[in-house]
Amino acid sequence: MNLFLEKSAMQFEAQISYLCTQIDLRLVIQPQEADFCISAILCESGLRIIKKEKEVNISYSRPCEFFRALLLLLKTTDEDGFEITQTAQFRMNGVMVDNSRNAVMTVEQTKCLIAYAALMGLDHIQLYIEDTFEVKDQPFFGYMRMRYTQEEIKELNDFAKGFGILLIPCIQTLAHLNQMVQWSCYNDIKDIDDILLVGADRTYAVIEDIIRSWRECVDSKILHIGMDEAHNLGRGKYIDQNGLVPRYDIMCSHLRKVIEICRKYDFEPIMWSDMFFSMLYGDYYADGDIDPELLAKVPKDVKLAYWDYYTLDAEGYDRQMKKHTAFPNELCFAGGAWKWKGFLPQIDHSMEVTKYALQKAKEHGISMVFATAWGDNGAECPFSAVMPVLALFGEMNYNNTDDVDTRVSDTTALLTGYTLEDFCRLSAPNGLQYVARDRYQNNPTKYLLYQDVLMGLFDRHIGPCDRQHFAGCAEQLQELADRNGKLAYLFDTAAKLCRVLELKCDIGVRLKSAYDAGDKAAMRLIAEEELPEIECRLAVFHAAFKKQWYAENKRGGFDVQDIRLGGVMARVRSAAEIVQQYLDGEIDRIEELEQERLPFFGEENDGKPGSFNIWSRMATANAL
Repeated sequence: MNLFLEKSAMQFEAQISYLCTQIDLRLVIQPQEADFCISAILCESGLRIIKKEKEVNISYSRPCEFFRALLLLLKTTDEDGFEITQTAQFRMNGVMVDNSRNAVMTVEQTKCLIAYAALMGLDHIQLYIEDTFEVKDQPFFGYMRMRYTQEEIKELNDFAKGFGILLIPCIQTLAHLNQMVQWSCYNDIKDIDDILLVGADRTYAVIEDIIRSWRECVDSKILHIGMDEAHNLGRGKYIDQNGLVPRYDIMCSHLRKVIEICRKYDFEPIMWSDMFFSMLYGDYYADGDIDPELLAKVPKDVKLAYWDYYTLDAEGYDRQMKKHTAFPNELCFAGGAWKWKGFLPQIDHSMEVTKYALQKAKEHGISMVFATAWGDNGAECPFSAVMPVLALFGEMNYNNTDDVDTRVSDTTALLTGYTLEDFCRLSAPNGLQYVARDRYQNNPTKYLLYQDVLMGLFDRHIGPCDRQHFAGCAEQLQELADRNGKLAYLFDTAAKLCRVLELKCDIGVRLKSAYDAGDKAAMRLIAEEELPEIECRLAVFHAAFKKQWYAENKRGGFDVQDIRLGGVMARVRSAAEIVQQYLDGEIDRIEELEQERLPFFGEENDGKPGSFNIWSRMATANAL
């Protein structure tokens, strides 16, 4: 599609030139060559598109709304004339990208995300960075973790500014710092686990170094300071130094000091809200009344971010949002773009819970919302896989839920060449074809890939149709990959994963059954044909997975995937050798196959798939 920019729109020439490298757009220098002649005017609120034949006037109140208007124009090209008016229902609406679980998104891929976010009408991107960021005077902070340099962050900040996107640091100032505190130079400020030692002068000196470094790189006045899930706060070195102090008091004391540092560097802090509820009730989602004396200890000048990725009904969100009103602090909401349960996203679930959550956020007058895209336990799933969830956040900001799936599908198709239905195919392999518990969290594609052939830790959770299920998914995903679109690698990698699981999912079950029955012919077939074939398919998957990783992330961090998948391949090879030794009479028994298989997820879930996301416990029952 050819665009001509009138003088009033030339301020966006650089950004549209970039978009021309990402989607089907071209800038022309003569209006007669154009499909659309674009003019632009700043207005007080919202956006408006007035199109008469090829003349298009865009009114916008924020630069990101100009780009959303541009996307709306591209989605309605068949009409000769129309007028569209939209107003954002949230003051801020964006996405948080996890760069701390080995996958650090490249600068170029982050720029692409920024541009797509603007087209969707999002206005900010939070870079979740526990330690993968250069901090002056802290050489071990993010050491060997492919951290962003300060120059890279400055480059991203300036690029985002041109699209009207605010680049917000999302850091940790209390817990979730396990990769930082592994270094001996931080021994003196580690309390316990991954938690900093509250009250220590050097703790706040390091935090100040971190915050100062961000202030030197970004324009944002908003800083997300984290502070979630510090469940063992005050139970390590702190208690040795200070005795038993209520965790609530420790938390509030630390928060006040961090807020002081934020003020010093002109940052307005946001923090996760879960610790307050967890300390009072033992669970984030538990009910109860908050003691006014405890409530008074919470600093007022910090925004609270209520995160919820699980609740499957509107009433649940309503209840949690009402509980948060006990605090005088401004409330934000963080939903989930589920990509943290292994190699594949949970698109269906993400779409369902987002609709409930954002509708209730509107009703409660919450002004800031964002989607979180975590990468727990290795960040195997690429960020691009959850593109429809970002589009949903954009659509629900400017529209209601009527036909929202169609609008989301149109957006993803225009930006990526794949529809919402196509993206949902990425989730299908985890939806095994029999009764499942917590279906939206189930991730058999991860634990069945990593489990050991001889140990069969998850063999009691294999169903009779699993092989056919994975084979069917592989065929459908390969068809999508063969389109050779911009994100074809997502579907190609997923297809090759399913090809592995087609054979590997029940190989342990069949091997043990043959061993128990003394069926050496079946065992020989497995050892000489099936296990070598699985090893070959693993190698093919590994190559595709590496290509996918390098398409979006810095190369560092894939070492973990090499270790994990290399281990699977080595153990498949070892299993073949051990079975062959047994068949040849070199050994008289296979110890692992002598063991009774027990249900990993408990007797009550015997025969059902489940959810588990810790690689080290999938791969082996031994200490790793």
